[in-house]
Amino acid sequence: MAPVVHGSLDEARAAIARLSRGRTIIPARQRLHVDSVTRGAWRELLKGPALRITVLQIAINFTFAWGYWGLQTWLPTLLQQRGLSLPQSYSFIAISALCMFPGYMVASYLTGKLGRKKVMVTFVGLSAVAGYGFANAQTIDMLHFCNFALAFFSLGAWGVWDTWIAELYSTRLRTIGYSWAALAQRLANIAAPTIIGMLVAQGTSFNVTTTFINLFLVATVLLALFVPETEGKDLD
Repeated sequence: MAPVVHGSLDEARAAIARLSRGRTIIPARQRLHVDSVTRGAWRELLKGPALRITVLQIAINFTFAWGYWGLQTWLPTLLQQRGLSLPQSYSFIAISALCMFPGYMVASYLTGKLGRKKVMVTFVGLSAVAGYGFANAQTIDMLHFCNFALAFFSLGAWGVWDTWIAELYSTRLRTIGYSWAALAQRLANIAAPTIIGMLVAQGTSFNVTTTFINLFLVATVLLALFVPETEGKDLD
């Protein structure tokens, strides 16, 4: 055990009191300590229990980012396939973006009640349902409703997932594990718009293109079922 940096004890006590909303008060006579942690190596992500977590989180980050950005990147063009003008498409997207804020807030509230796993699986599952409705909408009103629901649930799920990733690893592997998560997302962010752009250029129908994108959300739900819950558990 190593003491915290000299001179920061008062600040640490104040931070703990503030973050706990006054529920945790550290007496002045009690010293605070942190464990001495060595830096982890990326090879450790592929050994023992960490291997399963690494494979799962990389797969989820890739499929989830594909399902989200594959649609969002080409949404103006896809909406024009359904008869909207370019200005109408951008207005549609701007209004949909407002749904992310209540999505984040509702997901945050429910996570404290139900845990990360239930909220993540439910929100991504409902995103997939909304994506199916979006792909098969027969009216502009239904197209709006499904895309609003898609924005609400997918962004709410992202808020939960970004927190959950970090909790899956021990302290020494947390940063490097998260970096692999970010890498998987970036690879999907490159691949998805490229592949979807090829489908659009080939004249693939709106229904087929959006259904293909939606399959990645379905894959995300199935993968998330195997990730361990961390809500209420002590982190290593």
